[in-house]
Amino acid sequence: MKIKRVAWSTFLLTSENITVLTDPVLLANVGLTLPKSKVDICLFSNYPSKIQTSVLADTKLTNKIVPDKRESVMEISTPGEFEVGGLMIRRGIEDKFFIIDEKTVRVVYMGGTDNTFDPNSVKDLGDVDVLILPVGDGVNFMDFDTVEKVISNIDPAILIPCAYKEEGVKNATVKTKEEFIQHFGFGNVREESYLNINKKSVEEDQKSVEVIFLT
Repeated sequence: MKIKRVAWSTFLLTSENITVLTDPVLLANVGLTLPKSKVDICLFSNYPSKIQTSVLADTKLTNKIVPDKRESVMEISTPGEFEVGGLMIRRGIEDKFFIIDEKTVRVVYMGGTDNTFDPNSVKDLGDVDVLILPVGDGVNFMDFDTVEKVISNIDPAILIPCAYKEEGVKNATVKTKEEFIQHFGFGNVREESYLNINKKSVEEDQKSVEVIFLT
């Protein structure tokens, strides 16, 4: 699976047969714009589940998000299990996060979680290869204490931070990635333009989480 960050908490996850886009609606909330994207599945972690129409239509994104390999873009904003093109996507009834499985690789996307999140709810997710987590410590996201508990409970091989202060983001309440790194004292940190993840790329003897900022 290839993981590429678009901006904020919007990511493209590309498998052999399917491309997934996460939370494109959240970009407008911080003054960012979405480039035109060809995708198969859109995940919406905090859009009202009672919406009866298309989320893309409701948010006027149908011209920017168009189908890739499917005839239409599949939208997932509600709990359930969805198997599409070799991917298994799951969301619990009370959860705002998604578990995305491709063969033996597991990615957990938590872009819509906030300070009401119970870190004990992620104690039994199994082996998580990649955790995509909002780390800006703002009023709309988990504070650093909750972030620490989530990371400890999930114990991912790789942590991809998102939703932090950077150029172009119109949200003064979130912290920068430097503040995040300093607060937690991470030593194993690097930047990449994208990430290719498979079981062979995750070190079996890895003793600490590897933090990768996608630029």
